[in-house]
Amino acid sequence: MERGGCPTLLNLVERVFAEVRWLAEGRRYERIEAKKTAVEAVLRRLEAEGKVSSLVGWRYIRQALNALLS
Repeated sequence: MERGGCPTLLNLVERVFAEVRWLAEGRRYERIEAKKTAVEAVLRRLEAEGKVSSLVGWRYIRQALNALLS
């Protein structure tokens, strides 16, 4: 599959994945369920800290979402 020329910093999903990898990788998990639990915990923590919004909540995205919701 060919990927476009979009830099990682502009690929919002990749920015979230990079943050999750940074916090959840590098450890040995005995079972896949343990890794899933660790990733879910990282995502919940990022959401609670408002970091998901800072990674993907750029003004133009928030404006578009608000327009859809109103």
